[in-house]
Amino acid sequence: MKRWVLILAGCWLLAAGPALAGTEITIETRKAGAPPEAKPQRSVVEVEGRSLRAEAGDGRHGAIWRGEDGVLQILDHAEQSIFRIDRATARSLAQGVEGVRGRVAGLPKAQREVVEGWIGGEPPAKLELRNSGERAQVSGVACRLLEALRDGVRLAEICEGPRGASGVTPEALAPARELAAFLAEVGDLLPRSLSADGLEALVLVKQLEGVPLRVRAWPKGGAATEARIVSAHPKSLSPDRFQPPPGYQPGIGVHVRQ
Repeated sequence: MKRWVLILAGCWLLAAGPALAGTEITIETRKAGAPPEAKPQRSVVEVEGRSLRAEAGDGRHGAIWRGEDGVLQILDHAEQSIFRIDRATARSLAQGVEGVRGRVAGLPKAQREVVEGWIGGEPPAKLELRNSGERAQVSGVACRLLEALRDGVRLAEICEGPRGASGVTPEALAPARELAAFLAEVGDLLPRSLSADGLEALVLVKQLEGVPLRVRAWPKGGAATEARIVSAHPKSLSPDRFQPPPGYQPGIGVHVRQ
């Protein structure tokens, strides 16, 4: 779903401590039309308690989420920068964006295009999850097919397996559900380069009852993709897995809509 694993990030802890037992989930993503011999991109998601770290298969973005603090941080590895947003700031910014959006129409064209480039020219899309009534199998596990819709247009298809399928326990999914609820509040404020890569479908994770074994996505203006969980296993995670790499700097405000 448009690199949905890129969009996760969180609060960084600097104190050292004992290793923590967590879960590592590996996701493979392929683009439609890719030759059979082409290697899929492999993304890795690590979870522990209410914390989650994800590294995208393309190596460009990473993210850490800490539910205890309600803070999301997105890493840009190429720029060695961090985009950070918390719930209180998000709500304040959202109110400001809506106020600006209501006054944009009266601006001269050049100014209007600049402002719309930052806040977006339209209100957030309506997102919903609908049961298609069909079923499939992923890696031998039966799953039901759900359609993710944006303003009534299909955005993605999710194959939802039963709770605990493929070794993904309810505890391992808990921080993803919490993050999804957070993204439902702040998603319109994230960088376009991320929201254009399937943030909407991730927001809908909080509505799932089971495990999203496979996600097929049709991003607007991009190639269709298929992502599937290929493995999940227990792993000891040290606290520094939920810290940004040394030397990464906070991004400036323009990154909010870049």
